Amino acid sequence: MKHVLAFDIGGSKMVAGIVDETGRVLTRTKHQWEKLDQKSVLDTILSIGRDVLAGFGQDVSGIGASIPGLCDPVSGLWVESCFSGLNNVPIGSILKEAFGLPAAVENDVNACALAEKKFGCCQDVSDFIWLTVSNGCGGALFLNNALYRGVSGNAGELGHIVVEEDSRFICGCGNHGCLEIEAAGPGIARHYKLIHPDSTLSAAEIAEMARNGDADAIKVFSDEGRYLGRAIAAAVNTVNPLKVVIGGGVSASFDLFAETLRETVTSRIYRFANPNLVIETTRLGYDAPLIGAAVLALDGRFFTGETK
Repeated sequence: MKHVLAFDIGGSKMVAGIVDETGRVLTRTKHQWEKLDQKSVLDTILSIGRDVLAGFGQDVSGIGASIPGLCDPVSGLWVESCFSGLNNVPIGSILKEAFGLPAAVENDVNACALAEKKFGCCQDVSDFIWLTVSNGCGGALFLNNALYRGVSGNAGELGHIVVEEDSRFICGCGNHGCLEIEAAGPGIARHYKLIHPDSTLSAAEIAEMARNGDADAIKVFSDEGRYLGRAIAAAVNTVNPLKVVIGGGVSASFDLFAETLRETVTSRIYRFANPNLVIETTRLGYDAPLIGAAVLALDGRFFTGETK
C-alpha cells in the first residue's frame, strides 16, 4: 500500500497527515496559525511534517501540498498568497530538500478538484466546477477530463466574479462586490454585523442561530445563496459543466442557503443548454484539500523545477 505525506495549507490553519492510495486519511495533525510571515509558516510546515512522519513510522513515497493563492506546479513555486504575504517561495524545493522525497504542489482549489475526480462524486464526470467557500472563495474548472488552467495558470477565479453591484465592501483584489468579499465566511459575519453592529459572531455561529430560528441570520444565509448562485450561473453559462461541487467550511451550512442558491442559478442559466446540471457538496468533507494534496503525490505530479 502506497502512503504519502500531505499538507493542507490554509489561510487560518494547516493540516498535515498521511494518506494512503485509496484516499483514506490515516493520521492528521492540525495547527492554527499564530503568526503569518514566511519564516513562521515554513518553519511550522517542516516541523509538523517531521512530527507526522516520526509518528507514522513507515515509509512514504512522496509529498503533496495544497496551498492558498497562486502557484506554479511545474516549477514548484508558491507565487503569491495574500493571507501571509508570501511571494515567490520555492516551496517544492524546500519540501524535497527537507524530507528527501519528491514533492508536488498545487493551488488548494485545483487540488480539491483533483481529489473529487479521483475519490469523490465526480469519478465518472468529465466536466465540473469546484467552488470552495471558506475564509475566501476559490474555483477550479475541470474540463474534458483535465484541469483547465488558462493562459497564466490562474483560471477558475470564481471568487472575483462581481455578485453585488452596489456593494459597500472592497475585495482584496481592489474591486467592489466580489463573491469572496460578500459570501466567504468573513462576508457572512460582515453582513450580519450590518444588521447588528455589535456582533462578533463567526459564520458558523450565525449558521447555528439561523437553525434556531433567528430571522436576521436566516436572511443572511438566504442572501448567501443568492450571491453564490449569481457566480455559479455565470460560470455554468460559460463552461457548460455537468456538476458544480461546493466545498470549504461554509458548505457545512448548505442546508441554509441551498434553496435560494438553486433558485438563483435556475433563473440565470440558459436552461436549455444546461438541462441536467447538478449542484452538490463535496463527498470528501473537511479533508478535501488534504486528500487533494495527497492526490498530487499519488498521481506523480511532482514539480520539475522548470520555469515558464
